[in-house]
Amino acid sequence: MRNDYWIIIISALLFGLIIPGGQYFSNLGFSLYEISVYSLLFLFIITLPIICIRKTTPLRRNNLAFFILYGFIGALLQLTQFGGVIFGTPIAIVALLLYTQPMWTTFFGRLILNEMISKMKILSVAIAFLGVLFLLSPWNIKNVGNIKGLASSLFAGIFLSLWIVFARKTGISKEYYINTVSAYSLISLIWLIILFPIFKSFYQNDALTRLTYQFPVSYWFSFGIFSFTAAFLPNSLFYKAIEKVEASKAGIILLLEPIVASIIAMVLFNQYLTSNILIGGGLILISNYLAIKE
Repeated sequence: MRNDYWIIIISALLFGLIIPGGQYFSNLGFSLYEISVYSLLFLFIITLPIICIRKTTPLRRNNLAFFILYGFIGALLQLTQFGGVIFGTPIAIVALLLYTQPMWTTFFGRLILNEMISKMKILSVAIAFLGVLFLLSPWNIKNVGNIKGLASSLFAGIFLSLWIVFARKTGISKEYYINTVSAYSLISLIWLIILFPIFKSFYQNDALTRLTYQFPVSYWFSFGIFSFTAAFLPNSLFYKAIEKVEASKAGIILLLEPIVASIIAMVLFNQYLTSNILIGGGLILISNYLAIKE
């Protein structure tokens, strides 16, 4: 198996920290907007020493329009992926709707990147989604949350697929991967700040729209660790490897993320490791094998 696939596998495992991390900081009192804004801010700050040492320019005249659009997608992804949790939707349902992304990625990969949709790829996506169903077992959840949380999570899956497809475009154009992380995080952050007054006019709820820095130092320290391990490392690895891996295949591999999310949810939020989780995890591993083998 090529090293590029291994790198994306590692990034997928690290991305699995995002949803449980969002739940953890929500429990500490961070709002949706604070989690979204500060994760991007920390991500951008972490890239600065590397950018300075390498003396590279992430944003240039020939890529500015691309990153403005990509950053807008990123801002919407930041809000919607945490939105389900903030609206009270169970993590399993949030993850299930978020991980519809391979279907969207396969569609957008064909539409935007002209990637082939083979029978093996369709089979991989089908097995992967079946694995997610077993892994998350949504039929065991009596309360799936309100419509806002469900819609937010579904849109997160669509925006995640677009994030993957646009990431592939940066790989095709040979963008330096740290430049991509830096430009993406900065423009997404700017978009979130621009959208803040609009978002706040619709939702006067502190759990959603409060934006303050008045948290204990220990919280900021934890948030910095979270941003490095769940944002900088997986993003950097993913952007580095996506240059040589199709978007649709990368989307399937990223379904390793809910396996990690389920394990972390079990440890932090007292959820149990059931036979359905084991079956679902096995199916996702099979789908990964088929996608990589193709």
